[in-house]
Amino acid sequence: MTKQLSIIFASLAVIFLSACGQGDVLRVDEVVVNLSPVDGNPSSGYMTIHGGPDDVSLVSVVADDVMRMEMHETIEKDGMAQMQSLTKVAVPAGETVKFEPGGKHLMIWGVGGGSVHRGTLRMIFIFSNDDRIQVDGIIKQVGGAKAATEEKDSAP
Repeated sequence: MTKQLSIIFASLAVIFLSACGQGDVLRVDEVVVNLSPVDGNPSSGYMTIHGGPDDVSLVSVVADDVMRMEMHETIEKDGMAQMQSLTKVAVPAGETVKFEPGGKHLMIWGVGGGSVHRGTLRMIFIFSNDDRIQVDGIIKQVGGAKAATEEKDSAP
């Protein structure tokens, strides 16, 4: 009987400890910057945000090698697609928020030549709980499937 109780208690301890794990972790991935083919026009940025254990909001995205970056959303108003600026984006616990064409996205002005040459833009995502997540976004030429680094590598 004592052996059976020990097995039961050990099993319960394993179940209890696994329930106390860290759970979901707030993270950002699939970050892509589509360069504008027209100088002076903004580039666009897309990514996926995976919510952590608590509800938070994305309050800012910054990068040293850009002139300006803003969060926007495409909405339909009076039958017309319009963009509106966002001051924050809710990221519910355990949920996924996508920044994608036709929805939420980043508008990025003046991506620096160093980032374009490298093929990545180092970005910092700032959340309402003071978490800061640094991610290198892949830079792509608009309308092309190649990343800027692939084009650089294929140059003669």
